[in-house]
Amino acid sequence: MNFTILRHNFERFLREKKYFMIIILVTFSSLFATSYVVTMTASKQHIGVSQSAKELTRMDNENLSVTEVKKDKEYFKNIILGKYDAYVTKESGNYKVITTKKSDFSKALSDFLNEGKIIKSKSSQNKTIFKVILTVVSMTSMILSLILYKFYFDDRNGVDKRINLSGISTVSYTLQQFLFNFIVLFLINIIGLIILLPLLNIALSWQLIFTTFLIEIFASSFGMMLSTFTRKNQGALLIGTMLTVLTMLLSGALFTAKKGTLQDKIQYVFPQHYIAELGMHLDNINIKLYNTLSVIICYIILFMFIAIYCQMKRKELN
Repeated sequence: MNFTILRHNFERFLREKKYFMIIILVTFSSLFATSYVVTMTASKQHIGVSQSAKELTRMDNENLSVTEVKKDKEYFKNIILGKYDAYVTKESGNYKVITTKKSDFSKALSDFLNEGKIIKSKSSQNKTIFKVILTVVSMTSMILSLILYKFYFDDRNGVDKRINLSGISTVSYTLQQFLFNFIVLFLINIIGLIILLPLLNIALSWQLIFTTFLIEIFASSFGMMLSTFTRKNQGALLIGTMLTVLTMLLSGALFTAKKGTLQDKIQYVFPQHYIAELGMHLDNINIKLYNTLSVIICYIILFMFIAIYCQMKRKELN
């Protein structure tokens, strides 16, 4: 294969340093911000207790901060103002919880105080660090891939015909554009993961590297497909950004779909749903890995097929 297109793209990319800086800045900042948020320690719940329940102040619990309230008449005001998350009194040997929070919090706290049931902190409930990180990585890469295909659109502005006359096949041309995009995104994301994740005590693994490899292939194929589909780079970027954000939200990748809703039924159509599942696999949550990989690979093949087909049609018109 003649790698002229690939070589020229890298030469132009390194000359136009603003694109290089944009890719690094967006990738590193989004990766660091996401990793920082998902590793934040959950804050303690501040509980005020009456003098009848002051023995609770001796309790040692990582999820609760207990303070004795000496002026009982002020307790409700303090709950409303947010000084306390709940107020606890003791009547007939049982603890009574007063709070303005949701009923599940009140019940969990009451069960813990009266029956000894363990309160699980937010950080211990279904911790999905890699699910969130990889979802954001995929969303960022899908948008950045459209920015990088600026070089593809440059080729279309008059250079397209000379490329066709040079003897480079449509498949080779399309694959080299795709390969350039993939190499840039993969290398920058991997460098970001290697530098940033250890700083936040998130373990690196070969599985994570392979998953990132697959995500960048997917993002690059998505960008290639959309770029061949549209007339201008600005149009591809606008449509692609809207599609990326909308499908990410509908896929349930970041926010779990409510059962029985339309979103619950259609979320399996979107590839981000399966990228999130790859993250869940890294979080040690059981998934059907073979099915997940198969769907993502099918999307990659579909996107590249559409891209090559559209490029062939464009060549015929030229």
